Amino acid sequence: MLLGATGVAATAVLLEGCSTTQRPDRATTGRVAVVGAGLSGLAAALALRGAGWEVVVLEARDRVGGRVHTLYQPFTDGLHVEAGGESIDDNHDQIQALARHYRLALAHRPADKLENAAVYGGGRRSVLSAFAAADAGSLAGYAKFSNALIEMAGNLDPAHPELASQAERWDRQSLQDFAGTQTLDAGAELLVQSDYRGNYNAQFDQVSLLFVLQQSVADEALPEAGVETMRIAAGNSALPEAMARDLGTAVRLDSPVTKIEQHSWGVRVTAGSGTGGANTVDAARLVLAVPPPALRAVSFDPPLSPEVAAMIDELDLGHALKVSTQYDRRFWLSEGLSGFTITDLPFGVGWDATDSTPGGPERPGVLTQFVTGNAAKAGAALGDRTRIASFQRQLDVVYPEGRQEKSAIATTMAWTDERYTGGGYAVYAPGQMTRFWPLLRRAHGAIWFAGEHTETLAGYMESAVRSGHRVAASIGPAPR
Repeated sequence: MLLGATGVAATAVLLEGCSTTQRPDRATTGRVAVVGAGLSGLAAALALRGAGWEVVVLEARDRVGGRVHTLYQPFTDGLHVEAGGESIDDNHDQIQALARHYRLALAHRPADKLENAAVYGGGRRSVLSAFAAADAGSLAGYAKFSNALIEMAGNLDPAHPELASQAERWDRQSLQDFAGTQTLDAGAELLVQSDYRGNYNAQFDQVSLLFVLQQSVADEALPEAGVETMRIAAGNSALPEAMARDLGTAVRLDSPVTKIEQHSWGVRVTAGSGTGGANTVDAARLVLAVPPPALRAVSFDPPLSPEVAAMIDELDLGHALKVSTQYDRRFWLSEGLSGFTITDLPFGVGWDATDSTPGGPERPGVLTQFVTGNAAKAGAALGDRTRIASFQRQLDVVYPEGRQEKSAIATTMAWTDERYTGGGYAVYAPGQMTRFWPLLRRAHGAIWFAGEHTETLAGYMESAVRSGHRVAASIGPAPR
């Protein structure tokens, strides 16, 4: 859910000539430091350990998982919700393999969650299947919009979008520029706006068209029936927690990184501790498995190259927040609805956060609202109680019959406010893809970047795992 600079070697020689510079320990040549104990950092650490490296994982928070964060409290009846990463697609092979390795069962979401979704637009609610039947242009227009992106992308290579023949032009444009070339009826407009704003956790004019084309190609092969089909039954946090247990004492919590020094022999990483002290880790390699906003509080010695420094300063995550409300009954099931919700209201989309948990209409359940873009930015500025009440009022408009079933139990997470994250997930603004993508995908001296924002398929838990494995493979085996 961090880098190299030019002139490093020369600067390192000067630094090491000073008597005040402590020499690294002998084990440094076989050690990799990993900043961040989210899925990308943990996946990288485990793969590197398997390749013979000693690893040290430094995590700023008092928990592992990063943007994978399951909330078990204050929910009752054994329910839990995902404050961050939510679902696993059918073709998310690497995270599924990790779940099998740690013997974590996968719980399946209903196959009809979209067919029986509630669609609220223009002050009226209907079921998606009936909505599409009444407005044949809605689904057809939505499909046409998606197909037009694929056709425009042509033979674009997701791993090297910057090499596409029209990369510079597409990168200067936004998704809004593309949408302006499409003719959509009101129903198709509702579906396109809610889906794409949710996919990119940003307004259309805030997203590089080149980034959208890359993601369209990267995800083209998966049919709609294979999207968001699973969760980890025990809660998604069970996976990073199992990975951290496997790594044992290599994972150090409450260790926010404050300084990174580059030397001829590698890197020295200084991290604070929960007690106010500090510790240093010397390593031959460094993996920065955190998003750019989290690196803005880190000092680099020598300074980063202007290009990499600009990437850290300018590349943001989108705005995303969740509000999850427990109901005494899953009233939506008794009405033939899945709980999935598509609206023209500010919150955009929502779903049954408990649809992979056994139970019929008489059992308690949770509806989660997923808020992105400008609505999430505004919502993040509110206090938790005010935010919950504000978005619950919108949900009451869609489901007025649910008011009497609503409990006092609710949670919210605004990732923009989260200190060590700074947003939801990857979004490249116009002009950023060609500048920053190549920087994120290559080594900078002894330093590599990892995280969902560095992967060809961005924004998923699977993306984070893939990035960790890719970086570990790039680093290769430990020296003998």
